[in-house]
Amino acid sequence: MTASVTEGHKRTFRTLDGLRGIAALAVVFRHIPENAVGRWTPESYLAVDLFFILSGFVLGYAYEERLRSGMSVPAFFAARLIRLYPLYIAASLITLLLVFIPAMPGHYRPPDRSLRTIVLAILFVPAIDPAHNIGLFPLVGPAWSLCFELAANFVFAVIATRLDTRMLSIIIFAGAGLLILTASAFGSIDVGYAIANAWGGFGRVGFAFFAGIAVWRVWRSDALPWLRLPGWAAAVLVVLIFAVEPVPHEAAWNVAVVLLVMPPLVLASARGDPGRWLAHPFVILGGASYGIYILQNPIDQWFETLVPWKYVESYAGTGTAGALVIAAIIVAIALLFDRYYDIPVRRALTRALRDDRTVATAAGPVAVRRGVSGR
Repeated sequence: MTASVTEGHKRTFRTLDGLRGIAALAVVFRHIPENAVGRWTPESYLAVDLFFILSGFVLGYAYEERLRSGMSVPAFFAARLIRLYPLYIAASLITLLLVFIPAMPGHYRPPDRSLRTIVLAILFVPAIDPAHNIGLFPLVGPAWSLCFELAANFVFAVIATRLDTRMLSIIIFAGAGLLILTASAFGSIDVGYAIANAWGGFGRVGFAFFAGIAVWRVWRSDALPWLRLPGWAAAVLVVLIFAVEPVPHEAAWNVAVVLLVMPPLVLASARGDPGRWLAHPFVILGGASYGIYILQNPIDQWFETLVPWKYVESYAGTGTAGALVIAAIIVAIALLFDRYYDIPVRRALTRALRDDRTVATAAGPVAVRRGVSGR
């Protein structure tokens, strides 16, 4: 979800930017209770699988050749942490600030966060407690998918120099098998976010991320040139995927969509032009999509804290109009964070890392051990 398709590279995939933004918004409405948009898109949890495929495509585009040309695994992983961590830690701090709000009568009050939870959150480590079926990241729920994505990123970096077609095919088929097993075990692939279903996340990311790598390679080779979609058609298809709820065959539908529909959709969208009217909104949505995804939970918790208890207790939410307002606020805050916090911080960290590598290289082996080795 988090790999930018525009940042730092000449090629711009505007339609993929738009799909990421639409998927992030679908997740937002899914997590705001009782609103029509969320009810119309009951399968919006498939947005996570789409994020994983997009991430594989973009990281294949941005880093595969660089890793094969000598970029080190620590340098790659540092770049990924720089991309993910600043907004993640900001989201965690926004949630933690709730402990300073007086517990007013009639208002929802989140439980105090334990020191263990806070330390694990700062370290970007899942809070695994077998005695309690809690989310893997209690402070920022959506961060569970980032954790799985980072694991896939690490595997990709380690094996990039020998990831030929045969090995990639084996990984994809193994991931598909685990995804089918996950769907069979849980009756859905809406899993991976809590301790009780965490193992299901490996099938989701194992297939989707490396399928994204395969899609990137097909795009690079110009194979299947007829497979392309205009931006508006790709957007409509994504919304339809989220809207179809084939009860009682949800598990089979989930697997079919992720295995058979999403990879060709990403390939066709990467070749599609959003057109004059959609290009700018797609770029804006794409730029804000990570912020929308990671900040939605903390911002929504603030709303639940300030909304009268009866609404939260009955899970009545704020209705469709309220959900639209909350979603608009989340998008606005995500755009502000992206422009005035995330981009400047990432640029500063990237410069510091580059300078550290330069000094280390000039100083010799001793300095390299103290810094982060690069290419």
